[in-house]
Amino acid sequence: MVHTYVAPDVPAEQITPAFVRDELLKCFESANGEFARMLHQQVTDEQLRQQVKAFVEGVFSQCGVSYVSPTKEGIVTAISECKKNAEKMMGPQGADVINHHYAEMMKLVEKL
Repeated sequence: MVHTYVAPDVPAEQITPAFVRDELLKCFESANGEFARMLHQQVTDEQLRQQVKAFVEGVFSQCGVSYVSPTKEGIVTAISECKKNAEKMMGPQGADVINHHYAEMMKLVEKL
């Protein structure tokens, strides 16, 4: 069962671009799990994890930023693109979920 994502409260010196990228995967799993419930879709945690990883890697690639060696700027670009894609896919019914998850990710990005 997926829970609503909350950014971990860790000291800024422990936050690296790779840490934020990995948290983005967790965040997206949470948001997509909530979307699946809204749309009454059945999805296993493993299916969700695989779909999210492929999607996030694809977004990094589309944005021309490195998934393997992310930078703060690359992560900001990818998160913005993810947000736009989610808004298109979910429309107004997904706005609260999208805005919550975006705000949680930006807490981490701001510490980079």
